[in-house]
Amino acid sequence: MKATIVLLTAAAGTLVFASGCSFPSSRRVVPSAQANVLQRSELGVVTSVRDVNIEGSKGQIGLYGGGVVGGALASGGKGVTGRVTQAAGAVAGAVVGQAVEEVATRKVAQEITIRLDDGSTVTVTQDISTGRFMDGDRVRVINGGGNARVTMAVN
Repeated sequence: MKATIVLLTAAAGTLVFASGCSFPSSRRVVPSAQANVLQRSELGVVTSVRDVNIEGSKGQIGLYGGGVVGGALASGGKGVTGRVTQAAGAVAGAVVGQAVEEVATRKVAQEITIRLDDGSTVTVTQDISTGRFMDGDRVRVINGGGNARVTMAVN
């Protein structure tokens, strides 16, 4: 019986882990929100860059996971006091769990200020997965659908 439970738990964990993975592609993967959306492209020069963090997500995983762990750690008491202690542990665990999830899912980013060729100035914050930028870089700002991104200008 214990072996079956361990096997089922391992299988469920593997499925959860695999569902978060994606297969690599030789082509750039574009978010579905960018498909069929008119995007305007403008050239400019980076005038300043500041390192920032993009806030992580505060979802169900941290909330429920932390609540379960907190409740389990605070269990063991008897009667009303034991139940109140367990409930308080579950609430504290949920708060801590969400905070841990937020920190774990933060993204390192840059706040990039660009002087466009038309003389106007724009600022775009994006994670560094697309590369880092420096003052003086010639860049392309792609704007559309409520989103903007910065790429190196290709001559």
